[in-house]
Amino acid sequence: MTTLPPSQDVERLRVLAMLHYVVAGLVLAFALLPLVFVAIGVLVLLAPEAAVSIDNELQPRAAGLIFLAIGLALFLYGMVLAIALIISGGCLRRHKHYWFSFVVACGALLFTPLGTLLGLATLVVLLQESVRELYGVSFG
Repeated sequence: MTTLPPSQDVERLRVLAMLHYVVAGLVLAFALLPLVFVAIGVLVLLAPEAAVSIDNELQPRAAGLIFLAIGLALFLYGMVLAIALIISGGCLRRHKHYWFSFVVACGALLFTPLGTLLGLATLVVLLQESVRELYGVSFG
């Protein structure tokens, strides 16, 4: 396996850091979409008589709680991922906190398709021996 000159590793990390910021912005934008579920859940909880259900077994209160829980969970996931991507971008740029960036790259894999591509690219770069040496991290 050929090793890259340190300048190419630094450039790849710089580009990855910039891409982390871009994807973090997109994650933040998409994290706002689940707030529609939160709003629906709150409306159903506040006015259960207005909720019409085809399935009589599911009470309006339960449906409202389900919408609220799913919406909040997706919103919080998006916010945490976006913040982690921003922090990881700074870490990549400064060549600090290798394992934090590694874990964030793994977490980004779930945000398809852009997070998956970014996560894979980050993992490929971080696993290179020359990059690990740049960080001062060894596996042995």
